[in-house]
Amino acid sequence: MTLNEAYKILGASSRDDDREIKTKYKKLLIMYHPDSDPNGNRNPEDDDKIRLVIEAYKKIRESAGETVTDSYEFTWDAFENRTAFSERNIYVQFRIFDEDLPLSRMARGRFVWDPDMEDFPLFTKSVLEACKEVMTVNMSMPDADKIKDIFNYMMQEYVLPADAARKLGNKISDDGKLETYSFSGYLKEDISQGIRISEKNIGEPLNIFLREDRAVVEEIVTGKIIGSVSFDEDELYYVVLPLLEDPEVNASATITRSDINNYSGSGRIRSRAGNKRLQVIIKLNIPKGLKDTPVSNRKLIIKLLK
Repeated sequence: MTLNEAYKILGASSRDDDREIKTKYKKLLIMYHPDSDPNGNRNPEDDDKIRLVIEAYKKIRESAGETVTDSYEFTWDAFENRTAFSERNIYVQFRIFDEDLPLSRMARGRFVWDPDMEDFPLFTKSVLEACKEVMTVNMSMPDADKIKDIFNYMMQEYVLPADAARKLGNKISDDGKLETYSFSGYLKEDISQGIRISEKNIGEPLNIFLREDRAVVEEIVTGKIIGSVSFDEDELYYVVLPLLEDPEVNASATITRSDINNYSGSGRIRSRAGNKRLQVIIKLNIPKGLKDTPVSNRKLIIKLLK
C-alpha cells in the first residue's frame, strides 16, 4: 500500500492535521464495526475493509515518524471520567443512502462526549436515559424538575469544555501560548437597563461573563448590561458557558452587522419581532496547556435522589 493509497482509503489528504486524520479513521472503524448493523446482516467483506482502514492509518502515522500499535479490535477510546455518577450508552446513527438505520449502541461506560465522534443529540439522548435509569434504580419518584437537575449534573460530568471548545470552535490564532477560538451566538437586548444597541456598538469590544447561568454582555466603559446571549447549537451552552467562569480563559464579545436587518434613521438598530437577530461573535483565549478537570456531581445527584 502506497501513502497516496492510504490517504485515499481514509478519505483524507496530506493537508489534514492529525486530529482530522484520526477522526476519519475512527469513523470508518465505526462504519465497518460488527455492531454497525443491528439486524445482523453485516457484510463479511467489512472485516477486510477494517483491516485496510487500520493498515492505511498505520501507513500515514508511520510516514510521520510515529509507531502505531492499533489492533483489529474496535474500542471506543474516548476519555472516561471514572468519577462520573453513572455509565451511559454510546449511540451511532448509520445511514444507507437517505434512510436512517436503527440506532446502534457501540459502547457503554463513563465516556466523556467527543464532538468528533458522537452527535450531540445522540449524546443528550444517552445522558437522559442514564438519568432515568438512575432514578428507577434508586426508586426516586419521577419529577420534571428533578429529572432536569440530575440531567444537567450528569451532562457536566460528561463534557470537557476546553477540549470540546478546541474541536467545535473556529480557531483564529495560536501564538504558542494562547489559542483563540470564536463562536457565534445571538443577543437579546435587556431593555430594563435603558440601553438600546446602536450602530456605534457594531465591532465594539464588550465584556461577556456568566450571570445566573446565562451569558451576558456589558459595555466596557459604562459597565451596563446590554443583553444576554443565546446559541442555535445546544452543545455550546455546555462548552462556552463553563469556560466563561474559568479564570484562566479570557473572553470577549463583539456585535456584528452580518445578521442585522434594519436600521432606523437615527442609527439605532431595530431588533424587534420580525427582524433578524443580532449576531454576537465570542472569542475565547484558551491557554495552550489548559486541561479540563473532570467534574464529579455525585453528592449533588445523591441528594436529589433522596
